[in-house]
Amino acid sequence: MKILVIMLLLAPAAARAADAPPTAQSYWGSSSWSDPDRGFLWYAPPRPHKTEEMPVKPKNKSYAQMTNKELGKEIERLLDVAVEQQSPEAVKQYLFLQQYAMDRASRFSDVFRRTVWTTPELDYSLRSRPTNAMAIASYDAQRDGRRTAASEQLAQTHGLFFYFRGNCTYCHQLAPILRMYQRNSGIEIFPVSLDGGTLAEFPNAKLDNGSAANLNVSTVPAVFVADKRSGKVQPVGYGLMSLQEIMERVYVLTSTQPGQEY
Repeated sequence: MKILVIMLLLAPAAARAADAPPTAQSYWGSSSWSDPDRGFLWYAPPRPHKTEEMPVKPKNKSYAQMTNKELGKEIERLLDVAVEQQSPEAVKQYLFLQQYAMDRASRFSDVFRRTVWTTPELDYSLRSRPTNAMAIASYDAQRDGRRTAASEQLAQTHGLFFYFRGNCTYCHQLAPILRMYQRNSGIEIFPVSLDGGTLAEFPNAKLDNGSAANLNVSTVPAVFVADKRSGKVQPVGYGLMSLQEIMERVYVLTSTQPGQEY
């Protein structure tokens, strides 16, 4: 009899517990595989929000002892505090630390440039194109001289293939530029027509015999530089190019290595 009475007293509480909606913690901590009465399409209670802890200042460390990462976190923390509290004291603390960080960065910048000035190995202007106006003029004159000399030497070892079509407007515009490059450097140019057409500057152009397909020429005008000694052929460029651009590309492709200043 006593057992029956206890069961009757506990039944309403058990029913209430079964009918109670699941809490967020219990819902997300279980699954439908472990709870047969939980449906697959139930709307779940909101997932418990994880509050991110505010970073705190490293203990027993002054601002001068902090790393850049620690200083950045401390500035972010003080900014959050200042925005939340809206008090002059909190804003001052944030601004003072921000000013300290800016002064620290300024000192580093000053030490950085002083180090570069006194260490030639670290001065980029000494390893490549200078930044001084007087030095730039001298550098450009020497560079142009090297390119001119290289172009004259290339005439002995290299040649240019010029692929074009007779109905190509850009080909007609590029032809006199290539002819001028040929007169200045002495390099030999082999004009190749893809459609049998001709150009005024190159009336004796040869009809393509399949070399365009071997070089994957799909766009004209197309200019290739060929090494007569090794037979290596590489593209100089496609489309309309200026005389200076052609000279520079040929010089870079034949007289420099990747990464080398030109």
